[in-house]
Parts: sequence; structure tokens; C-alpha cells
Amino acid sequence: MSKLLKQTQIGKKIIAEDNIARQNLQSENEELEENLLLEEKELSDLRKTLTLDDFRLKAQDFDKKVTIIRKEQGQKEQLLIAENRKNENDFLKKIYPLLYGLLSEKGGLILIDQRNVVLWDSSVDLTKDAINLIDRVLGDNLSDFKKLVN
Repeated sequence: MSKLLKQTQIGKKIIAEDNIARQNLQSENEELEENLLLEEKELSDLRKTLTLDDFRLKAQDFDKKVTIIRKEQGQKEQLLIAENRKNENDFLKKIYPLLYGLLSEKGGLILIDQRNVVLWDSSVDLTKDAINLIDRVLGDNLSDFKKLVN
């Protein structure tokens, strides 16, 4: 099934959208890390001029801020993972009827993912036919696809 996701027009769009979202989150994480490192250096420099109690309070506030940011970024990552799983599951739900129809049309009795097969006759491989069918029926418009599944 991963081959169908990777090689169909709509599957490529799903993967690309996920990659962009991951890259955006990674950039956001890098920017936050850079800002926190600067803030940590400033705090370290202040240590020389602050009383021990004042420094401790600022250090505790900084630690709380770091903890909150890590938690928020972790939640964003979990949401991203969940969204990707949903998109992949929606893709599979939409292609199952198409694959069933293709299998019936070709006189097949079973459809097996090649990752689980040791030996096969490539003349009965329906992958290209499935890709063409999925592209023809679902197209490449991710917005339209998401409307179909919601």
C-alpha cells in the first residue's frame, strides 16, 4: 500500500504536505532553540550582577519557560503525526473500493501487499493498474480529496 501512496498523484500530495508541515515544525523548533540559547547566555551573564536569590528566581522562570515550550512543541509534533496517520488512513479507505473493483475486474481473488510476499509472478501485479485507476478517480487535488473523506 505504501507504493500506492508514494506513486499516485494524491498520495504524493499527502506525502508532500506532511513533509512541508514537518519542515515548518523543525524550523520553528530551531528558531526557538536559538532564542532560548541566547536567553540562557543572557541569564548566565546576569549571574555576575544579580544576587543569588534574584538569579535563582530568573533561572526558575527560564526553566519553566523551557518546559512549557518543550511540551507545546511535543504536542505540535503529536498532532502532526496524528494528522499524517489520518490522511494515510483516509487514502486507504478511499482506495479500497477502487482496488476491490479492479481485483474483481481482473478476476482476482486476493490482493496482497508485496512486502509480505517472498515469490510472485509479476504478470499478476496490479500495481500500475491500481495507480492509474486511483489517479483517474481521485486526481491530484488534495483539498478536494479531503472534502471527499470528511
